[in-house]
Amino acid sequence: MANKAKKTDLGTLKINNQVIAAIAKNAALDVKGVIGIKSNPMAMLLDVFNKGYRSRGIRLEITDNEVKVKLTISVAYGVNIPDVAAMVQESVRSAIEEMAGLSVSEVGINVANIHSEKTGAKKGGKDAKF
Repeated sequence: MANKAKKTDLGTLKINNQVIAAIAKNAALDVKGVIGIKSNPMAMLLDVFNKGYRSRGIRLEITDNEVKVKLTISVAYGVNIPDVAAMVQESVRSAIEEMAGLSVSEVGINVANIHSEKTGAKKGGKDAKF
């Protein structure tokens, strides 16, 4: 997918997809209870045939001035997962809209792992999407 370009009075502004992915990543990691962004090697391989942009657990679809974001995250053990997912959705939406000036129509969250501080163990299971 090409980088998003916007014409201004003084020229063209291009925002690289990696920049939008970095905004999404940092916004998600700022949410209490999020331990990390998890990449899925199989999904990245399959995405060769899909349109969009993927960067280590973050998938973007950008059309005109609209962005759809999908993130795969790991959360801390003991957090309320639906609440954390909702906070990530809002954090990512507002960060992209404020920093890149793009409208975010969707932020999908896939919680792939839970991390226990006591044992340092990561546990993954059947995916639940919010």
